[in-house]
Amino acid sequence: MAVFKINIKRLLKDKFNLFLMIILPSIAVALSTFFTLSVESSYKIGIITDKEKSKVVKLIEKELKKCFDVKTFDPTKSIVSQMVQSGIDCVVVLKNKSVDDIINEKQKNIKIYTFGKSETHVILKEYLNSVLKIFISQKRIHNSYFLEPSKYIFEHSPIVLNKILHQQSKSLSIAFASGFFVMSLFWLALNASNIILKDYQERVILRILCSPISKQSYILQSILSIFSITFLQLIFFVLLCSYAFRLTFGTNILIVISVLSICSFMFVAFAVMFISIVNDMRKLASLNSMVVTITIMCMLGGCYWPLSIMPKFLQKIALFFPTTYAVNLTKNVLTGKSIESMMVDIAQVAAFCLFFTLVGIKQLSKNVMSKL
Repeated sequence: MAVFKINIKRLLKDKFNLFLMIILPSIAVALSTFFTLSVESSYKIGIITDKEKSKVVKLIEKELKKCFDVKTFDPTKSIVSQMVQSGIDCVVVLKNKSVDDIINEKQKNIKIYTFGKSETHVILKEYLNSVLKIFISQKRIHNSYFLEPSKYIFEHSPIVLNKILHQQSKSLSIAFASGFFVMSLFWLALNASNIILKDYQERVILRILCSPISKQSYILQSILSIFSITFLQLIFFVLLCSYAFRLTFGTNILIVISVLSICSFMFVAFAVMFISIVNDMRKLASLNSMVVTITIMCMLGGCYWPLSIMPKFLQKIALFFPTTYAVNLTKNVLTGKSIESMMVDIAQVAAFCLFFTLVGIKQLSKNVMSKL
């Protein structure tokens, strides 16, 4: 294991680089998770109404404001743009005619704009349906005089909610932390894999292969040394969250480490494959390949924002990127899902691991032979 030990020393000899690559990303992600886990925030929704609101629409709006943080949208402007700018992912259309049609049972569903089926969308839809059912039932009983009985029910019935609903930010903060943790693992793996490229460019590989070490042993020890560095980062992150910040992920800490290790190895395998294909330090520097690769794969893989807010065709493209499955698996394990429910995600990541490893080893073998 001479190559393994030498590579570890090479990767860890620069203390400042060690801090930037391993310690700082772990602390940043752990801190962001810690400070947002216990924060409660109200559900924010948008509404679109006519300028002259009917009495029914006014009453529905009043009921929504009891439980949601409501913002009125301008119907003359782009709804999507307003949603993006305001950070609201759910907007309900409360036009006078559409509300009247629902109460008169001419129309079944109210129109809701949303970025995917978010938690806010589900809760809003259920709450709005319950409000509309009260109107419909009173309309059947009292015909045109349904408004006052409905208002009385909203004000006095114990089963009607009269307080702001709050969402626990755990899943949101874990999703955010998962994306940036995956990005830091990816960046670390690609940076650490540069030692292989340096061995080729500086012809260190020739001296190594003149020793009793075979090319297969060199490749495997190089991969293991890079994986050890990424494993060190994930261990530091998990221990920091568990013992320094007292965060519980709802599952066995060994399962968390094992699952994250699979994601880590996938990025190591990809990095080795990537470096073996580039195989030129000048090309790597001139194209700034690593930055471009990481940015594109992280953007489309859901590291920076949820996949649900992207157009459908980009969501389909994201299925070809390993970061998509790594973020999903990391989020699931950190939110405490059982190992059984993650088997499909684990199998997908393992398949990427196998593919990248086989391609990387094959290409590295060719590169090594070309230097002999």
